[in-house]
Amino acid sequence: MAATMDFGLFDTWNAVYAGGTMPWDPKFEGGEMLESEAYVKNFEQVDFIESAGWDYIWLGGGHFSTQASMDPQVLMLAAVIAARTKNLRIGSSIHRPLMKLAGEELSERALPHERYAFDNLMLDDPFQTAEQISIVDQVSQGRFIYGAGARSRGSDDRRDYFFEFLEVMKQLWTEDHFSGFEGKYYNYPAFYENYLSIPKPYQKPYPEMLLPVDSQESFVPMGTMGYKIAIGAGSSTHNIRGTSILREDVKSYRKAWKDAGHAGEPTTVVRIPTLLADTSEEAERLSDELMVLARRYFSGRQGI
Repeated sequence: MAATMDFGLFDTWNAVYAGGTMPWDPKFEGGEMLESEAYVKNFEQVDFIESAGWDYIWLGGGHFSTQASMDPQVLMLAAVIAARTKNLRIGSSIHRPLMKLAGEELSERALPHERYAFDNLMLDDPFQTAEQISIVDQVSQGRFIYGAGARSRGSDDRRDYFFEFLEVMKQLWTEDHFSGFEGKYYNYPAFYENYLSIPKPYQKPYPEMLLPVDSQESFVPMGTMGYKIAIGAGSSTHNIRGTSILREDVKSYRKAWKDAGHAGEPTTVVRIPTLLADTSEEAERLSDELMVLARRYFSGRQGI
């Protein structure tokens, strides 16, 4: 059977401002942030792609974003979309659990706004996160994809901490009576006999789990562990080396998946900026202008 390609929309749920422009637009002259209108317009966009037969909506977001993302709680928003759609698959892209290493302060690489968040915010708990994901998956009747990441590049400890977080959730989803977990960072006793791990996800044993890859070294381990992968087209790693190298990286990932004996076919999600115009010349002109705005947007963006 030939491989198929599905299409989706990545949405960061940006705010709407009076006057219609955004803070990174050179024409921006200030104005009130219209938070309620932002949700209305973004939900209209979700309804449109559902009616047009698109396959996915991918929800990006973060806390305290200087670029005014209206999606600080990806799983909550996913539940709302699940309740108002019938066919659209819903993916978090990505959910970043707030974690802090036991007995270790943040990496020296942490920016001041990251340090504030990790020092002062309530940390995400794998028990509560597993429950929230199960609810989204049940409401959507199996249309949810859990994309997650931990900003762990360059830190083996943070990466291992993140994977333990995922392992605790997978154990909760696959055991009726949680048998306990003993790890390097998480330790939980077994449930009492009359305690149940509910609700379980709609998908069995649990929803698809999608992790971002931002380096060539990540492809084989992801395939071996059996995780689906997401590749950002804006990745400096792959844009510099070109699409031919990316093709070989994906081949190595797929081989590692099969060699490890995982069932089914591995899924690769690629996020590609796309622009439509009446002519190729017009598209190129607009693309050049938008790239300047995009660089201004990402260079000034902060949040977690």
